[in-house]
Amino acid sequence: MGLATAWALARHGMAATVVERHATPHEHGSHSGFTRVIRQAYHEGEHYVPLVKEAQAEYEALQDRVGESLLVRTGLLELGPRDDAEFLASIEACRRHGVEHEIVEADEARRRWPFEIPEDWQASLTPSGGYLRVVSCLAAFAHEARSAGAIVREHEGVREIVLGGSSPAVVLESGERLEADRVVITAGVGLPDLLPELLPARLVRLRRVLGWTRPDAARIAALRNMPVWAAFHPLGFFYGFPYGDEGITGLKLALHAARELDASAFDAPVDPRTADRAARAEDLEPLEDFLEQVMPAGRGPWAAQRVCFYTCTPSWDFVVDRHPDDARVVIAGGFSGHGFKFAPTIGRLVAELVLDEQAAPLQPFSVARHWAQALVRNR
Repeated sequence: MGLATAWALARHGMAATVVERHATPHEHGSHSGFTRVIRQAYHEGEHYVPLVKEAQAEYEALQDRVGESLLVRTGLLELGPRDDAEFLASIEACRRHGVEHEIVEADEARRRWPFEIPEDWQASLTPSGGYLRVVSCLAAFAHEARSAGAIVREHEGVREIVLGGSSPAVVLESGERLEADRVVITAGVGLPDLLPELLPARLVRLRRVLGWTRPDAARIAALRNMPVWAAFHPLGFFYGFPYGDEGITGLKLALHAARELDASAFDAPVDPRTADRAARAEDLEPLEDFLEQVMPAGRGPWAAQRVCFYTCTPSWDFVVDRHPDDARVVIAGGFSGHGFKFAPTIGRLVAELVLDEQAAPLQPFSVARHWAQALVRNR
């Protein structure tokens, strides 16, 4: 999000400096794993559909300019019980926003793709879906941002954000103080540490595990030719990719959100500085259960695992707004594990808040909305 923001600001002629604690990319946030889904079917809220359409168009224009594939359009296949509320919300979002989709009954879905779904399930195929190549996307943002004059400083940690005074400032761990007309904070899992007063106890860090299997060779052709997929399973919301070699060779899948699974353990808040960064056997059990029940063609020894971290709000909506105590400071965070696809759009939204004092944040992403919602939930 920081690179996309610098990309947007630099294209408006702003002198932007990015301060990055790690390298670009890195394994310390929620963009690890080499690929990220992009989808216009959005059960999390239909207000996301126009935003992801904008982002998808920007990614396609960006890849044309840099001459490298950033977005692979495989289609998105969603699977779930025909009466599942979230599955139905995704279909309704497509209907309301004119997203092309095809409803497929269980027997035909089993014939077309390597899933063993029950008779009371359906599938919805949206041809616009696919995945983004994380490393290439970040490199493209950095290239265009630098070409427009932005400076990217890697391996520089931030100690403090200074609000108020004649200008906001960023104090680096080295002691260097960077003053600016505007400060944008896109610190990911570091946001609650840098601004603990912003949304205390409402920005929660969660640990998630991605896994790659090595299925039987006879199954690989069918697994390679399937779409990106997501399943509204009783245990949780699972997602995955076609078999491929994007960074790691294998079939990639993960569990995004728990349902009947023990959420108290799965959604236990963590501190990314001390949390276990290695996958444990119990992390892989839900993935193994899902493969056994729904996708036996994908079973096989684990080829690799990665741990990533989400920063979640109570609603799992984003936070993109000015700081309540200093309007010269803009925050973009709380992307709750589904933000990467929106990076160009978030860059544009942040740039508007920086450049136009009259610009208002989108209501679902405002700090005030998250405070109000959290208060209601805690009554």
